[in-house]
Amino acid sequence: MIYSASRRTDLTAFYPDYLAGKVARSRKLEGVVVWTKDPRNLVTHPGLRAMIARYPVIVQLTLTGLGGGRWEPGVPPPEVVADAVRELSPWLPTGAIRWRFDPLIADDSVAERFLRMLALLRAAGAEPEEATVSFPDHYPAVRARLAGEGVRLPLLTPGAKGELLTRLYDAGGIPLALCCEPALLRVAGTRPACCVSGALFDRLYGTRLGGLGKDQGQRRACGCVVSTDIGSYAQRCPHNCRYCYATPASDPSAPQ
Repeated sequence: MIYSASRRTDLTAFYPDYLAGKVARSRKLEGVVVWTKDPRNLVTHPGLRAMIARYPVIVQLTLTGLGGGRWEPGVPPPEVVADAVRELSPWLPTGAIRWRFDPLIADDSVAERFLRMLALLRAAGAEPEEATVSFPDHYPAVRARLAGEGVRLPLLTPGAKGELLTRLYDAGGIPLALCCEPALLRVAGTRPACCVSGALFDRLYGTRLGGLGKDQGQRRACGCVVSTDIGSYAQRCPHNCRYCYATPASDPSAPQ
């Protein structure tokens, strides 16, 4: 069994005791996929350090360069995240920290941010094998939130999306793993993403998870294998990312 921790909220950043407790009590756990924009507790929290020492762990690290700004007001600045990655990298196999430049907010700085985040991760000892990317979805709650704030997500045509992906691939020189973007897989340098991958666990840790089937609870184009998500939408995420489907449309605690 693989724990997904979590697509619904950042357990590492805001609920480390809960995450460590769930892992410690599990009797059938074979691996953990951690999703986070702030990995500092993986370094400092005793229970999460014990998790890394005991179980195969893959870290899905979102680093967009937008931390602390309008789109990701509660996310720490990139340099703070990179410092944590520098401390964490020696504890994990090469390739266990997966970079997510996701979603692609197509502002004027997107290419510069991509290259700067790639350089930060390389300097921190986490050489990315690929960058997982996708374009933001306009969920009703997201539209309502942004409309109330007078903000719009940049909209791109399919052709413009392809051109942007080509620019990023040519500039960074690493593959782009597309998360649920099947229509764009024709673009050179792209491949389907598999964020919860039994094959990756097998390659990095010698497990036997490669035979797990597709997670039927995810979107049709999702390449992830079956896992158990241990987070809850009731566990509010103070990152308050403006594009996030899990952030309430009207959150009184969200910074404006």
